[in-house]
Amino acid sequence: MTVQAFRPASSIAVCGAGMAGLALATLLARRGYRPVVFEARNEEACRTEGAFVTLAPNGLSALRALGADRRTVNAGLATRAVELCNHHGRNLGLVDWTGDGSDGIADSVTIGRGTLIGILIDAARLAGVELHYDTRLTAVSESEANVTLSFEGSAPLTFDMVAAADGLGSAVRAAVFPDLPTPRYTGLVGTGGVGFVPDVPSTGGVMRMTFGRRAYFGYQKEGNGPVYWFNSYPLAERDLAPVADPVVYMAFLRSLHESDPDPIPCILAAVPAMERYYPINDLPPLATWHTRRVVLLGDAAHAVAPHAGQGASMALEDAVVLAACLDDATKPVAAFKRFEFLRKARTRTVMEVARRSGARKLANGPVSIFLRDLLLPFVLPLGARQARRIAAFRVDQAPLALPA
Repeated sequence: MTVQAFRPASSIAVCGAGMAGLALATLLARRGYRPVVFEARNEEACRTEGAFVTLAPNGLSALRALGADRRTVNAGLATRAVELCNHHGRNLGLVDWTGDGSDGIADSVTIGRGTLIGILIDAARLAGVELHYDTRLTAVSESEANVTLSFEGSAPLTFDMVAAADGLGSAVRAAVFPDLPTPRYTGLVGTGGVGFVPDVPSTGGVMRMTFGRRAYFGYQKEGNGPVYWFNSYPLAERDLAPVADPVVYMAFLRSLHESDPDPIPCILAAVPAMERYYPINDLPPLATWHTRRVVLLGDAAHAVAPHAGQGASMALEDAVVLAACLDDATKPVAAFKRFEFLRKARTRTVMEVARRSGARKLANGPVSIFLRDLLLPFVLPLGARQARRIAAFRVDQAPLALPA
């Protein structure tokens, strides 16, 4: 067995208390490291952030490595399939996740983002991870022997290595890699929510998505539970601005879908106000994800737009793989190189899938919509096979394997 020169006494800073950061810190603490997590937001904001995420089967496999899969499944909705429809309500195709388990495929799970973050916070604390909220990074200084982090209102702290899981707008990436590409706006924004709408029937484990006349809409409901819904629509970059009036903005969202098939107008009619939307950004491929003692993971390294339903799963996979790479390395840089090698091709494939899916949502005009509706039923089976291959990776069983 290789002797780890920097474990277990090594101190590791994890910047970002999102999915990748919390999962990585938990796995490292269980291995004997001393991870310390820093997050600019407060804990309550993290536990209540966003609307919801859908974890593909490979994301649940990553949670299984943390022992957090069962709690996640119990707190979410089983999502066995995704159905695509056009603005007339005509079915264009179905991506079905159900199987006998022999290929590693299980149902996906849709869960509140804040709920999942709460599960990961609890797992981190149980593992003894030190968590610091309301701690904003201001500078990063790397030497041959260590990395020093500076924060607002506190003295600098020095660590043996730093894992940057601080998201698309990563402060660590900007400080350590100032010449790398920055995020770019895709032309789409999105929003969504969770609420009770009794008149909407259950979707039976299917996330139903509709290419509406002016915007894209998706929703799922189980039994008498709440409706999980989201939408996305094109918006010029010059028009990006904070929501001034949540009630007026919600009325605008209703107008986008007023001529779309039921139950979309019914769902939106039950939402009184919406306080914000989220610009959907893309991160061009980065030439490198690491230095000698700093490594990027999750959205900081490879932001995956939500169109592929794989952003959260990729971040969780990253955490499992990076922790495993550190097991076999004598120096951080060796682990980082292996991590980047194992993850780069896979995440790039998922990013390309997301871009293609996002492009379909930008279709406008009768010709482009006609071609989309004509071709999608033929193209979707190919995309479904690719999605199943991506989802079949069992990172909990073989974290150092090169995924297909």
